[in-house]
Amino acid sequence: MDKLISVIVAAYNVAPWLSRCIESILAQTYKNLEIILIDDGSTDETSNIIDCYAKKDPRIVAVHQKNAGLVAVRDNGIELATGEFMAFVDGDDALDPDMYERLLNNAEKYDADISHCGVRFCFLDGHEEAHYGTGKIVVQNNFDGVKDLLEGVFIEPGLWNKLYKTSLLKDSCLDPSILNNEDLLRNYVVFSRAKKSVYEDFCGYQYFQRDGSMSKDKDRVVSSARHIAKARHLIVENASKEIYPYAMQTWLSAIVNSINEMTDSHDQECVDYCKECRDVLKKERKNLHYLIKRQQLAARLILISPTLHRKVYHVYYRTKYEQ
Repeated sequence: MDKLISVIVAAYNVAPWLSRCIESILAQTYKNLEIILIDDGSTDETSNIIDCYAKKDPRIVAVHQKNAGLVAVRDNGIELATGEFMAFVDGDDALDPDMYERLLNNAEKYDADISHCGVRFCFLDGHEEAHYGTGKIVVQNNFDGVKDLLEGVFIEPGLWNKLYKTSLLKDSCLDPSILNNEDLLRNYVVFSRAKKSVYEDFCGYQYFQRDGSMSKDKDRVVSSARHIAKARHLIVENASKEIYPYAMQTWLSAIVNSINEMTDSHDQECVDYCKECRDVLKKERKNLHYLIKRQQLAARLILISPTLHRKVYHVYYRTKYEQ
């Protein structure tokens, strides 16, 4: 295993966590890395930290750009990368030391275009949740890879727990204006191009939940929901006949989830968006059977009576989350 892996690190105002991230990459047991650190117009010490590390290790390439967002950072990294394989890291996260060695070993062992693993979610209060750490290995052909991605049962939609053949990622952004679910959308394109993928369920990526991260914006609930719905509808529009049911499921589930999440909101923007979502469900009534049973029920209740849906959802929520 002497193939070069290009690691694209997106960094925007992550000075308190960036050294932890970079050190975890430098500590990888697989050493043949090209580490591209991209500062997306940060206003804190992120830029200086990147430059300091670039002076210490010749494998590091420091890049500074005007603030353009996560999609643009990754597109820039893809253009700059020279490795046969590519990986992505968010600047406030970290990796287990053997993550890339294990992913590359699996890619070569199974002749796979994508090698991916589980993730460990690390929360502000110190507790962690592993998704999932069972140790199982799943080899996926093209169809199964895309289907499993869209179903989201065990594959995370993020780019950061995966190792890709670089050739798959060229021109992989369908819509640069989409700011939420952009990872799922790009992964859809890339998995659609991959002949084979392999998944090993070890939790090699440490995803740190924090306020103000590049992928998190609590103050823009409706805007985020619109981006998610748009991303998933693009998948529907680009889906093959075989993948269409799974694409429709992931789009309509986003519509139902938005109504569930905003059902108690009195904010006019939320109320209006819920009405828009209900109109979508009316228009797509013939396709509701693609949803899982629970969401089918929710969608039909929404169409019959939003008030009844709200009451039933309250009971469901209390039963599931408040016991």
